Amino acid sequence: MTSDTSPYQHLPPPPPPPMAAARGWTGSDLATGGALVVLLIALFLPWFSGTVSAGSGTPVISGTGDGPASHGYLWAVFVLAIVALIVLVARDAIARVPGNLPSSEQMLVGATGLALLLTILGVALKPFPAAATSSVLLHFSVGWSYGGFVALVAALIAFVAAFRAGEAVRSGRRMTMPSLRDRGTTA
Repeated sequence: MTSDTSPYQHLPPPPPPPMAAARGWTGSDLATGGALVVLLIALFLPWFSGTVSAGSGTPVISGTGDGPASHGYLWAVFVLAIVALIVLVARDAIARVPGNLPSSEQMLVGATGLALLLTILGVALKPFPAAATSSVLLHFSVGWSYGGFVALVAALIAFVAAFRAGEAVRSGRRMTMPSLRDRGTTA
């Protein structure tokens, strides 16, 4: 044996230290994420329909308005849904942040709960058309369309799923996809 070669030259390098395993997504996480994506889309569907009629009752102008165009505060629902999706995806990174932060489940429940409340307010309050300033007698009518109701159902599903996921974590019975796979292979 020469001095250039060592008995350890042909051994593979040691494996890297194990990292914390990702928790995986539960059914509640998938329901929350899916409902948030539907909520983001439903914000831009027609929420209200309106007509302007002349004195004879025949419609002169008709149109629709989406959520943020009808109520500016619904942009907050858009931001809350994006934030909730970010929290859902980056949950493990948030758990490693030092300091006294709320848990990711608490953040999800808070964001989806506030989004639900603002969506309920947006659906319940019809936008009021501007008053007519001309000498012609005009009649305004504003009604609901389907977009607000789709957004309301999506916000409700996102909140309930996030709340259920938070309850499961608090009670210690969170079953993730990797643990389900492991349980199925050992049985």
